[in-house]
Amino acid sequence: MSVRVWNALLLAMAVLVAAGCTEPKAEEPHSGTRSSEQAAPNTGSSIATKRRVFVSNYKTDTLSVVEGQPEMEAKVLPAGASPHGLDIRPTEPRLLAVANSTDFGVTLFDPDTLEKKGAIETSRGPQDLVFSKDGKRLLVISPLEWTLHTIDVDEMKVVGEPFKFKNKPRRILLSPDGKKLYVLMVVGGDGTGANVTVMDSESFEIEKEVEVGRHPQDMALGNNGKTLVTASFDDSMLSVIDTDTLETTGRVPAGTGMGLAVHQSKPIAYSMVSFDDEIQVVDLESGKTLKTFSGGSWPTYPSFDKSGRYLYIPHEESANVVKLDTETNEIVAKIAVGDEPIEVVVYEP
Repeated sequence: MSVRVWNALLLAMAVLVAAGCTEPKAEEPHSGTRSSEQAAPNTGSSIATKRRVFVSNYKTDTLSVVEGQPEMEAKVLPAGASPHGLDIRPTEPRLLAVANSTDFGVTLFDPDTLEKKGAIETSRGPQDLVFSKDGKRLLVISPLEWTLHTIDVDEMKVVGEPFKFKNKPRRILLSPDGKKLYVLMVVGGDGTGANVTVMDSESFEIEKEVEVGRHPQDMALGNNGKTLVTASFDDSMLSVIDTDTLETTGRVPAGTGMGLAVHQSKPIAYSMVSFDDEIQVVDLESGKTLKTFSGGSWPTYPSFDKSGRYLYIPHEESANVVKLDTETNEIVAKIAVGDEPIEVVVYEP
């Protein structure tokens, strides 16, 4: 079953639940073995010189390594079962972490040499992960087990008991200062009560649960970390949260889907309207949609480069990554990658 079909089933179940049907206690993992319009052959070079874009190809259990001028798929790495969430360690030695969403853990690579550094078992169906600011810990969430596991990165092992959530975690982010964790929570029934759970990144003590729209699919930080935005599928709405006060400061109508990005210095959100094969550019201050366009079929979880100039957007059913110039909001490249690309992360050493 493809990721798109699975996501469609999940959202269909949410609609049935709202109508009075019973929701399963926990979702099953995805099943499955992000151009230049042509992929380049593998190259012998393995050392990153400038920018590398890593793409988790869900269906083929691989990572695409995109680099060069023009940017194209230069290498394909075996990445474990159904790779999903990605993050890069902010400290030396650098590491790329991959959540294996139909398995029981994460796979680690050296993002410079592309050498596999190991695999660590955590929980059933890990979907998203984030490194701590000091790079010593890797935090991994499982929407199947409703847990948060902590990996000691240097020791390459899980430490302590998992933190158990009362709802289903979908996405996880770290505040720029490294002190807070933001965990996007999905709630059963009609979806009312979905929230961002704000936690101390060391103790996991919960500071606040900020309610957002029903059945949120993604969240993103903007305004240099001062704003957190969530995308609610059922309400077709973006919720804007002030990260200092942890209060909701705005609700903006928008098409939503399986991914969201917010510019680091501009009040501009890029919402993946996955079911309509569209990307919607939204001004969070005026509430206006600035542009709606298509770069392919079924856009999902995107990522900016370091400068915020370019946004890389995987398209599951087009097997490509769209490179968007955020100054003009024009597509400047379509990069062919593996089957069912679902998430990207940009590495600029």
